[in-house]
Amino acid sequence: MMNQDLKEQLTHIPKGKYLMIYGRWGNAINHTIEQGELKDVNWDRDTVELHSTVYGNDFTVDMSKAFSIDESRSGSGARGSAQSPDWKQNSQGDWYKGDRKYEGH
Repeated sequence: MMNQDLKEQLTHIPKGKYLMIYGRWGNAINHTIEQGELKDVNWDRDTVELHSTVYGNDFTVDMSKAFSIDESRSGSGARGSAQSPDWKQNSQGDWYKGDRKYEGH
């Protein structure tokens, strides 16, 4: 049976919204993620149909094994870089870190 909080959340999610659904499917010891654009919700079977933007196929997710839905993403992959560059090169070819110019020392 689908978690009542997830059921409530799904009622407010429009079709086409990109989702990352956390749960335990198959023989996974740790949680796994199913992700894609929401195509449909089958309330009788407690499933959702997602469309993979990476592989271009549709697949069904058993929501009785899900425990969280992340609606914050717009596609697969990380939210941002794990590290941001601290040195930046300007249009003249000089390197800067903030306001400090690299002098080659």
